Amino acid sequence: MGVNKDNTIDHLLASNMRACGHFLYYQTGGKTGQRRILLTLLEHGSITQRELQDILEIRSGSLSEILAKIEEDRYIKREKSDEDKRQVRLVLTESGRNRAFQMEEDYKRLIEKMFECLSEEEKKQLLIILEKLVKNWDYLKTDKMFEMAAKEFQGGIK
Repeated sequence: MGVNKDNTIDHLLASNMRACGHFLYYQTGGKTGQRRILLTLLEHGSITQRELQDILEIRSGSLSEILAKIEEDRYIKREKSDEDKRQVRLVLTESGRNRAFQMEEDYKRLIEKMFECLSEEEKKQLLIILEKLVKNWDYLKTDKMFEMAAKEFQGGIK
């Protein structure tokens, strides 16, 4: 009788990490949600669309689509740069600043609720473990053998 690979500790860890990632992505606004854009503008003030794109690591077309919606909601406005009149900068409106502050408060309450089942000591331990994983995964991004294995695995999934 063979070993059931779905019951290994590594599989269970990966499966639970996937569930955590899915929850975080969909319950906290996704990778490129309005919240990230508004909070980035709140933090940086006036920036160009290209600067915002670089900070958020998002494709130009995707960002343009989200910015159009935010602009339609009158949370941002575009202003010509004082230094270079050819350059257009994104700026929060007063209602955009208010919305960003509200989103920031909502997010703080949300993440507090998400981790309330853990003690402070468990949170610290989890943070140490997650930082260790992230460091390893950053290294794996540069590992050619890992990259080849991942591509081969992804190619086999239909």
